[in-house]
Order: sequence, then C-alpha cells, then structure tokens
Amino acid sequence: MAKYRIKTPNVIYNGVTEGVLFQNGEAIVEDERLKNLLTNDYGYTVEVIEEETVEDKKPKTAAK
Repeated sequence: MAKYRIKTPNVIYNGVTEGVLFQNGEAIVEDERLKNLLTNDYGYTVEVIEEETVEDKKPKTAAK
C-alpha cells in the first residue's frame, strides 16, 4: 500500500484536518481518497513515500 506525506502551507501547523493529525505542517496517510481530499479541497501538497523492499534492506557487498 502506498504512503503519502501531506504538507500544509503552514509549516508550524499542529492540528487535525479531516481526522488527520498534522505535526509541524506534515502528516502521513495511506488512504488515497483522503490524500485526494486534502490536496484538492485544502490545497495541501503531497509526495509519495517510497517503501523499502527486502532487497533494499540487504547489506551491500563489495565486488571482488
């Protein structure tokens, strides 16, 4: 499931909008409907959070 970082125009906003808790103007949501509501109706910005895969977590070994 995708995760989204929602940012408000006010970087010091600490409060609840549409049931989402914002701290320092940011919140993380997984619900695409909620992401669309916050960006379209409130003008907040969004960025997709890339999730690490199991391959990303494996330690890298040096090539010989």
